[in-house]
Amino acid sequence: MSMVRRIIVTILIVWRLGSGELYGQCEGTNTNGAFWWDFQEEEDSGISIGSLLGNLFTPQILRDTKEIRAYIRDPRFAELARRCGDLRAVDAIYLKALKIAEFNIARALVVSMMATLEHQKVEVKAPFLGAIPLPLSFEEDTLFRMRVRNLPTKLYPDTPPIPAGDRDKLQHFFASAYIAFVTESPELARSAGNFVEWGEAQFIVGGADDPRDRRANKLGELFGHDLVYVRTILPSDYFSLPVDDEP
Repeated sequence: MSMVRRIIVTILIVWRLGSGELYGQCEGTNTNGAFWWDFQEEEDSGISIGSLLGNLFTPQILRDTKEIRAYIRDPRFAELARRCGDLRAVDAIYLKALKIAEFNIARALVVSMMATLEHQKVEVKAPFLGAIPLPLSFEEDTLFRMRVRNLPTKLYPDTPPIPAGDRDKLQHFFASAYIAFVTESPELARSAGNFVEWGEAQFIVGGADDPRDRRANKLGELFGHDLVYVRTILPSDYFSLPVDDEP
């Protein structure tokens, strides 16, 4: 870690330790709760035997994923991002994932990653077989497009001025944060991220080893590693940090 980054992270950790709170609001939000990151997304008021049985046999991670994706699709989430900015919207995703995951940080990082996947499928290059589609999301097309449209896009000062911006970097950030948190090893997270980038360039149709993906991986490593020691930090604290140029 460079000296500048070490100083920035140290100041950040000391400040968060002193505050002892997680904040997801922004200036201009209504203090009476009328506008807040923790709104309750719309639920189907009808209860059926089929839905009860479905929930009973559906793995918890899939139920969590369904809930966080409904949260991002909600027009109130889009309004949160419009009023408070995309970095606060990233914080809102993580904070909502924490609540869904009953404040289990490892589970919340996985839920956050699932929330921010922005491909329905990828095509894997297979010898003699050509491209084999691999599904990443089983959402209906309309729901998938609604969620992806609401994902935060402007994450860095140099985010390109295109509609997609840097929204594909969120999945890299949260995946690396998860590995660094559960292993307590940013080095292992770095190796895993580098392997994924290499594999994407080699085996995914249209894939490339993207230096901006590597930047997201590195920042995710820092976030996940620091979460081991300070549980009140937020993703937005990390997207402006400098990172080393080397892989």
